[in-house]
Amino acid sequence: MAFGILEDKHLEDVPGTALLSDWVLFVGIRPQEGSGRNSHIVLIPQPSDDPNDPLNWPRWKKEACFWTLAFAASLDGALSPMVGPGYFLLSAQFGVSVDEVASSFGAILLGLACFMLFQNTLAVKFGHRIVYISSVTLMFISCIWCAVSPNMASIRASRVFQGFGMSALQSLVASTIEQIYFVHERGSRSVIWSFSIMAGITLGPLLYSYVIQNLSWQMGFWFVTIPLGIAVLLVFFFVPETTYDRKIANQEKERVSPTDNGSSDKDTSASERAVSPSIKRPTYVSQLKIWSGTYSNVNLIKLFLRPFPFLFSPVTWFIFLVHGMQTVWLSLLPICSSTIFTLEYNFTASQIGLTNLGGIVGIIIAMCVTGPLTDWGTVWLARLNKGIYEPEFRILFISSMLFGVFGYAGWAVGTTHSMPWIGAVACITMANFSMVVSGAAAVTYLLDTHGTDALHVLALSNFLKNIVLYGFTFFANGMVLHRGVKVSLLILAACQAFCWLASFPMYIYGKKVRSYIARHPHLFIVSAENLDRPSRNE
Repeated sequence: MAFGILEDKHLEDVPGTALLSDWVLFVGIRPQEGSGRNSHIVLIPQPSDDPNDPLNWPRWKKEACFWTLAFAASLDGALSPMVGPGYFLLSAQFGVSVDEVASSFGAILLGLACFMLFQNTLAVKFGHRIVYISSVTLMFISCIWCAVSPNMASIRASRVFQGFGMSALQSLVASTIEQIYFVHERGSRSVIWSFSIMAGITLGPLLYSYVIQNLSWQMGFWFVTIPLGIAVLLVFFFVPETTYDRKIANQEKERVSPTDNGSSDKDTSASERAVSPSIKRPTYVSQLKIWSGTYSNVNLIKLFLRPFPFLFSPVTWFIFLVHGMQTVWLSLLPICSSTIFTLEYNFTASQIGLTNLGGIVGIIIAMCVTGPLTDWGTVWLARLNKGIYEPEFRILFISSMLFGVFGYAGWAVGTTHSMPWIGAVACITMANFSMVVSGAAAVTYLLDTHGTDALHVLALSNFLKNIVLYGFTFFANGMVLHRGVKVSLLILAACQAFCWLASFPMYIYGKKVRSYIARHPHLFIVSAENLDRPSRNE
């Protein structure tokens, strides 16, 4: 039993538990290891000999792909809450209630939830690249539509289509991280991805508040089309297809690999050892094509229904609670910020927007502290565990959710003691810090547990999360007005604490859960249905 994680009695080798240190060596084929400061780390998963394998891409190509998606994800995060500081102004302009304004602009959540499962289907069938390009382009077009909308009905429709475009960047990126990075690299990348989305969520309202107060609400959407247009170009040129069937390539590699343990040279880079010179490396221009054929023999209807059996996976509900619902609580702050800061401090729209600087501070601190820590920490724990890595080590970082509990509760208590606005901003900082750290740990744990099928779990979690959040837009501001700021924030603190408690049983029984998933491949392992993928139909 490793640090309180219960052992499984059904499987000797539970998927996810793996060698992560060269303190222990496999018998027979020596596994490939990292280079430089990571030379002691066994590469998981083991790369194939094929240069088309994303794990074998040169570093610049991986980074260009990832940072392009991170940039697009920041714009994705900004679109949903950016109008929040202007809800009071817009309610007066359109002559409707604040909740009606919030639900109209919040229709983006409905589109995001509904398309979340469908974009997942398209990615499995046709690859990630075409979905990313279509998503960013749809975000660009729908922003222009929203900017020229004459009434609430048109705004609501345009925001639904914006949600369609946003879906890929909120769940599919996790799958791309799993496809192009090794296990010991994924934690920091998940943190950066979470940082990008959270930075957009906080900076969007801040910048938009000045636009709506000094220009018009339409100009904010015109301005955001500029970086979105740049994102469309960046995705086209720097995000190639990342879908790759590594199982077949590794099976071939095992048949021809020598058994000499001494044949591995630690001073040689992982890519140089992995790539076979007999396989032609594709040209840059050839990877710019949008259509790459199909990647699955399964029909679209079956693929669309495929995620639903994952509802029987405990990991799905764990991710929904510690990642999905935590996002709901945090997203309610910009939705209700106009009401809270108008009631408590009589702030203008631009002043309400500036309160998001607290969120930025929390996100930056979380990224600086947690980026390296999540990967180095798990390697350190693996060393203490005789070189054996357990995915449940990631769950230890989810204890950072307590910062969110203290943030919401502290803000609630402060409202009864005439707390200055800087105290409220500090509480927002704590809530954002909590989200980035624990959210990244949860997503990385999901990648280690469900692997390539993690996108199905994320799709379900994000679907449920956005439906819940969209429902809150109809009454959240009304609840603050009628129950008061203190009671509303205490409810958020209690909900955050309840979600955090889910990490305890998941940590203890996580290995048994992974065994349960492995023993039911027809429920939880999509690749089991499609081991013989077709050659891509060009």
